[in-house]
Amino acid sequence: MASHTAAGTTRPEHTSDANVETGVEQTFPASDPVAHTTSQGSRAVAPETMMQPKDSRPAPSVDGVTLSLRFPDSETAKLALEAVVREGPIDRRSADIALDDDRVMMRLEVPRADRERLDGLLKKHGGMEA
Repeated sequence: MASHTAAGTTRPEHTSDANVETGVEQTFPASDPVAHTTSQGSRAVAPETMMQPKDSRPAPSVDGVTLSLRFPDSETAKLALEAVVREGPIDRRSADIALDDDRVMMRLEVPRADRERLDGLLKKHGGMEA
């Protein structure tokens, strides 16, 4: 236990190590070491499995549709994409942002069932009809 002063306040710096150890026993993650095996390491899956190749695309959806929207600038388009990835959620690799003449265009492959919702979300974040 922590020692008490005459005024009744606790002084944690005077707590014995045995009491501190008892307090953190069976807590997670402080008491659990990282699992590590020589064949796999400390991750549940290999990093190569989690990371997609740079120019890879997600598998095409059977009922996918393409949304095409125009944005006033590339920063607005990137922020809108972040919102859709976070709130959609969708795979970031299913979107292309390109400078088309003097305007920024985003093309996004989405499931047909989510088309209206994601279109509204993109418009809320600055997207306009192409």
